[in-house]
Amino acid sequence: MSLLFRYVFMRHARLLLLIMGLGVGIYLLTDIVERVDVFMEAGSSVGLVLQYFGIRLPSIIAQILPAVFLLATVVTLCLMGHSRELTALHAGGISFATVACILVMCGVFWGGVQFCCSQFLAVQGERYAQQIWQEEVKKKDLSERTINDVWFMENGWTVSVTKLRADGEGTGFSAFHVKDGGSDVDVIVRAPRVKGSESGWVLAQAVRLYPDTYKREELARLELPLHQDPELFFSTESNNLQQLPLWQLGDAIRQLGEAGSNVDGLRTVWHGKISYAASLVVMALLGAAIVSRFSNVYIAVAVSMAGTFIMYSLTMFGESLGQRGVLPPFMAAWGPDALLLLIAVLRLYVVSVRR
Repeated sequence: MSLLFRYVFMRHARLLLLIMGLGVGIYLLTDIVERVDVFMEAGSSVGLVLQYFGIRLPSIIAQILPAVFLLATVVTLCLMGHSRELTALHAGGISFATVACILVMCGVFWGGVQFCCSQFLAVQGERYAQQIWQEEVKKKDLSERTINDVWFMENGWTVSVTKLRADGEGTGFSAFHVKDGGSDVDVIVRAPRVKGSESGWVLAQAVRLYPDTYKREELARLELPLHQDPELFFSTESNNLQQLPLWQLGDAIRQLGEAGSNVDGLRTVWHGKISYAASLVVMALLGAAIVSRFSNVYIAVAVSMAGTFIMYSLTMFGESLGQRGVLPPFMAAWGPDALLLLIAVLRLYVVSVRR
């Protein structure tokens, strides 16, 4: 690790942490103002309020880190330019591109921090915060959530449940099994009550019919080889699948895809988790491109904030198009990063040619 790398990394990290603290403070202040009335009406204690916002910190950090990284990059380069450090480096044979490459390595490091934070700490924190908000503040019992008319396919079974609760309890169960490689139904199962879980779906007072032989069986308990997680249906219903970590979301996409659901939107979210962490590398090059054009720190910060707004807008727009099926999931998730990367690289290339 070179002396220059350590110097740039540490200087950039100090500014990043400072800006991060300011950003988190503003975010929390806005959130507290919006929710304080609800906490007061619910009679929540100060400890519960602090716990709620404390466990949301990893999610907030993961959300604002790309914007914070861009601002830290721009301020670092502007300060180095103002103190003639960039000029001294250039005179010593170290080009601006070398400094930009160091910032790219910083982007890789902080991108890894963002990814780990969003896929580990933030996931658990948001789940616990949602539980506190719904059960402790809103006084709702999450286990009583229900969905009507649930359909899915698994292991040759086409399953229908009239009403399904979040705890896996359901009513009005019916299923049809199709023979391997054919289209004929060989087994029909009906039951007034069912308990679903990833380990298997258990039916109570089930009736099993064999259309080929007209045989009928009545069973007090019947377990079918179904491993669909009922919580996935509620995650899809409440748009909470984006809160799943990357590997669990991948499993959910596979299961829902096998069940016949349209998973283009979920694939867009899956790619978006990776592209959002990778955007910090793009922000490193974008920050260098901005400073190469605007050396004044105030102008550069204003332009970087506009770039942040554009990045978030493009990300939301691409995600919307991907979920609607207008764009392929990969293109919808990675398009904003690719566009900003192209602009930054072209600008840096023009600067290098001129120099």
